Amino acid sequence: MSLIIALTVLEFTADLIVEFNPAFSFRGWDTALKVFGMAILVVMTLKQTFLPGPVNVHRVMGGVAAYLLIGVTWAFGYKLLMEVAPDAIHFQTPLAAGVSTGEPARLIYFSFETLTTVSYGDAYPVHRVARSLAIAEALIGQLYPAILIATLVGLALQERFNAAVKETEVKGPAN
Repeated sequence: MSLIIALTVLEFTADLIVEFNPAFSFRGWDTALKVFGMAILVVMTLKQTFLPGPVNVHRVMGGVAAYLLIGVTWAFGYKLLMEVAPDAIHFQTPLAAGVSTGEPARLIYFSFETLTTVSYGDAYPVHRVARSLAIAEALIGQLYPAILIATLVGLALQERFNAAVKETEVKGPAN
């Protein structure tokens, strides 16, 4: 928890520095810090979600939160790429004058479009690194829900089995 708080304060400070002094930005260090912090948050959320124990609504909500965090983390990963290669992702609708190509709202849209494999066709990766990232995100988007559901069902079945064994031990052996 201390690590997340420290990274949040550091990222907020970096955002303020870049906001008020754009010339201070060294090729996306603030965005790289965002990706790193979000990735740590995803791992910590997944760790809590997949711990042994009873399946409850909080565990399911943690799994959903991790899925959403994965999408936002990838969006900032795309933003980092767009800072190096501004035309890495092609968007059909043009941006308003003065809006940066790595606008977070568009990249979050592209990320969740890729994560859920919806792909409306209005945005697509052009750069080879963007394509690789999109393929990896789409694979995660397909595998994560299956793994989450299988794990939660497995944990629930294990809990039932342990309760049945405990009940049998309390009653004693059948004659």
